[in-house]
Amino acid sequence: MLRFYPIMIRTFDDLPGNTSLVIHSLAGCNLHCFGCHNYDELVAPEHEHYLLAGDILQQIKMNGYLFDALIFSGGEFLMGNLTEITLFLTDLKKGFPGKIIINTNGTFPEKIRHLLERELADGIHIDMKLPYHAFDKNVDMAAYQAVLGVVPTPALVQNMMSAIHLVIRHNSPFSQVRTVKYPVLSEEYFEQIRSYVDELKERYNSEVTYKLNEFYYSA
Repeated sequence: MLRFYPIMIRTFDDLPGNTSLVIHSLAGCNLHCFGCHNYDELVAPEHEHYLLAGDILQQIKMNGYLFDALIFSGGEFLMGNLTEITLFLTDLKKGFPGKIIINTNGTFPEKIRHLLERELADGIHIDMKLPYHAFDKNVDMAAYQAVLGVVPTPALVQNMMSAIHLVIRHNSPFSQVRTVKYPVLSEEYFEQIRSYVDELKERYNSEVTYKLNEFYYSA
């Protein structure tokens, strides 16, 4: 059962030039990233009040004309059941003419592939939190655990790297690769990330936007 936070956010920044509505999933999250602004409010609590997929569809039917795009965030939206996500987005696209964007940490590359192949997502905003391509478990464990909040396994890192390749290769004008400038990491990490993204964009002849965002402590 897909559940959503009842408070939605209008934004003009996430998809420049568009008025977007951010809808937060209550599917949980498989990471606990450093300084996550959503964890305490959206992920950790047991939510007594929430919206279901039908509620979202009804609200968009009534008010969707106000927005150019819908952005599904979390937590991690893709932790939800893939069949339920597919049916929900299929129904949503029947009545909403704007763009559908998925925010993701990249740990579910096959779900991303599934949605893109079926044109159920117009863009993916994916985090590249660390230079996954250069991961060395003998050197990087402490940094990865500090940022991700979990012990990084080779399979986890490979999934995130595969998802980055997938999004850049798909080359949607509505997709983004995003990095937060975590204060626990040295500048070298961010240089490695940017260099690798540039390399992939050249390899796949892609124009996907890359953003390095400042880290802000919660108020």
